Amino acid sequence: MKFELEPYHRNISDDSFLNDMRKVASKLGKATITTNDYNKEGEYCSSTIIRHFGSWFIALEKAGLEKSRSPLNIPVDECILDLVNVAKKLRKNSVTQKEYRLNGKYSPQTLIKRLGTWFNALEKAGLKRTRNFGITDYEYFLNIEQVWRKLGRQPHYSDMRKPLSKYCGGAYEYRWGSWRKALEAFIAFINEEDKYISNIKQKMVENSNDHAITDIDKKEPCCKKVTRTISVRLRFIVMKRDSFKCRLCGASPALKPGLVLHVDHIKPLSKGGDTVLENLQTLCDKCNIGKSDLPLDF
Repeated sequence: MKFELEPYHRNISDDSFLNDMRKVASKLGKATITTNDYNKEGEYCSSTIIRHFGSWFIALEKAGLEKSRSPLNIPVDECILDLVNVAKKLRKNSVTQKEYRLNGKYSPQTLIKRLGTWFNALEKAGLKRTRNFGITDYEYFLNIEQVWRKLGRQPHYSDMRKPLSKYCGGAYEYRWGSWRKALEAFIAFINEEDKYISNIKQKMVENSNDHAITDIDKKEPCCKKVTRTISVRLRFIVMKRDSFKCRLCGASPALKPGLVLHVDHIKPLSKGGDTVLENLQTLCDKCNIGKSDLPLDF
């Protein structure tokens, strides 16, 4: 599957944005809409509209919709108190943005605007943080790739929520500064892996055509892994090379939702196989179980 970013919404007219906002408000039967309302029902992303008009309140005014109470006018103490009340209601020592969105008086974005970050809001309310800081960029990228495959198109900010996505759009926004920048980093990551695979293939071709054994040839190949465990990075490279399809039956999660793919050693470890790119392949769970530790040339 090819990963390319959709055109940036820079040439969209004012009327296109405003008409879509009115359409969402009419669908919901509301005199005004929040960014959360729009992200769920709108054609674009609220952050795109905010960048286009300067603020969400300006966009509401131009669309002829009522302006909700400005987050900047809500007292900080009132925000903190409401967050504490939600925690008490849920009987938890921490509250996620999703939990607050469902139970709070305001929106998570309101608290973030008044207190700087969600973490600051939790700290001021005497609550614990919720985000796992052990998540790597690769795990975030793998999640984007999985959502992209399931949707069959570029994921939007509003798509990044459970059960479709493991991480919310806000997590990407926090890590990279914006959802668009996160997508650009993902594309750069994919392109870099393409170069990595191409370099490995080129090295293999050069080695196969070079009959003279040199000191360089005696050294371990650049792609060989010291460990026999397949890393997350290598697993992703193998699946991307195989177009996220089983190399035996051709099955793909894109065509068969729920299908599980595995990375298999072509020459089994028990037969002396190595954990290197050229000895790995993508198999579906059924083919992988059926093959077990048998070599393909048995």
